[in-house]
Amino acid sequence: MITPLLMTLGVALVLALLFAPFEALRWWATQGARESRETAAALRDIRRSIEVARSATLPQLDDRSCYVVYLSGVGAVDHEVSPEGEGPLLDDLRTRMPDTLLISDVYPYSPSNLPLLSGRWSSWWWRLIERWGRGRFTSVLQFLVYLRNVLQFAVSADDRYGPMYSLGVAGVIWDRLQASGYRPGCGRPVVLFGWSGGAQIALSAAWYLTGAGMPVYLLSLGGVITSDPGLDRITHVWHIKGTRDWVQGIGALFPGRWPGRSNTFWARAVDDGRITIRTVGAMGHLGRGSYLSRSRTPDGRTCREVVADTIVDILREAGLTKAPPGDSGKTP
Repeated sequence: MITPLLMTLGVALVLALLFAPFEALRWWATQGARESRETAAALRDIRRSIEVARSATLPQLDDRSCYVVYLSGVGAVDHEVSPEGEGPLLDDLRTRMPDTLLISDVYPYSPSNLPLLSGRWSSWWWRLIERWGRGRFTSVLQFLVYLRNVLQFAVSADDRYGPMYSLGVAGVIWDRLQASGYRPGCGRPVVLFGWSGGAQIALSAAWYLTGAGMPVYLLSLGGVITSDPGLDRITHVWHIKGTRDWVQGIGALFPGRWPGRSNTFWARAVDDGRITIRTVGAMGHLGRGSYLSRSRTPDGRTCREVVADTIVDILREAGLTKAPPGDSGKTP
């Protein structure tokens, strides 16, 4: 009984690996190539307008210090963030940094921003998984969501399919920024805030977003980050990690991040001082005692509060928000 089951699971995993790039390839074949040409033309116009406006003072449309775009972790199924973990953290950041605009409706595990729960032929299946996976004895079904999104993360990090995938995500972020009031050519900084696998996808998309003439930063919360070409263009990376989070350490296993390698995207960013690692104490990746949990740290704050304080302090020290300092003077 066990052997046939293991063989079935093995075949299913191999098929999943083979079909993982198909969504990015299908997007490129049906709409990606056309959209990229349109975006490239628009960016050329933007660059011309920036050159013309350099001698003049550009009017400010609002008083935002920066725009923050949040990309969820591999447990995401649609544009809505988790109400138990991500939602409270983002709400706290919005309250404490009113001078920034935080955008959180990007679904990073699809190059066309298509969620799992609607708009797909397989949406009925993912809705069943989402509903049944809430049960005490059926929560293991959520593993299928994690597996599917981890494979999309792998596509993003792949040298063959990653450029197409990342171009699609960059286009979605660009559209959401403009819909939220971002004016092309204004020079306002954009912070890509990625949790877990969302950090790598954000980093890959940064390569294209910098082409719009905007300063782009990456805020990684437990992110699995590879030696990505986006590191050559990004302004700065802040990587927040806990000492009990082994998942984020997977990024260091990619060859481009191996010690002793000097001519990689990661090594160049480190040498330039554009990567800062912030440790937030004994936190894990998921569950009790993780970044988004309400578990108490030795100083009395919850893990989520420690993370929020750290993020506010990072952006304040970088001049990206005028929010008052957090309580990060306490070490968990």
